[in-house]
Amino acid sequence: MLAGAVGLSVLAGVAVLPSAQLTEARFTDPDYASSTTFTAGALATPVITACTVANNVLGVFQSVTITWTSPYVAANVRLTATSGTTTGTIPAANITATGPVGGLYTYTANVPQSLLASLISNLLGSTTTLSVTNVLPGTNWVSPAATRRLSIALLGLNASCTV
Repeated sequence: MLAGAVGLSVLAGVAVLPSAQLTEARFTDPDYASSTTFTAGALATPVITACTVANNVLGVFQSVTITWTSPYVAANVRLTATSGTTTGTIPAANITATGPVGGLYTYTANVPQSLLASLISNLLGSTTTLSVTNVLPGTNWVSPAATRRLSIALLGLNASCTV
């Protein structure tokens, strides 16, 4: 009897509880798409306009002057000299800038033999590649290089700058 009374009590308690609330759960996630084209950014390649070698009266190499144009300010240009496996960067103090004219800056670097000799080990009787690039500071972005070959014969004679 006792079990029957407990059972009736439980049933009566369930009957007086409020009924469960009905809910409507709906999840929507509309996706919108459109067709577009992406183009990767690229740095412009500098344009070398002149490369001139100065030799002394005996024909011994003294310096090279290289001139180029770029749409970027001085902080975004770099001139390097490479001979064999050695590469050195020409200091900004050796590079002067003018412009912009028509959106382009003109840069001129006068690189004396003494500076080249300190940057690269085998200057006499060698070929040195002068490379001008545009760079984006704070990133690894570097433009394709514009280059000239500085050829110096044995004993520093008959230096020339060619494409």
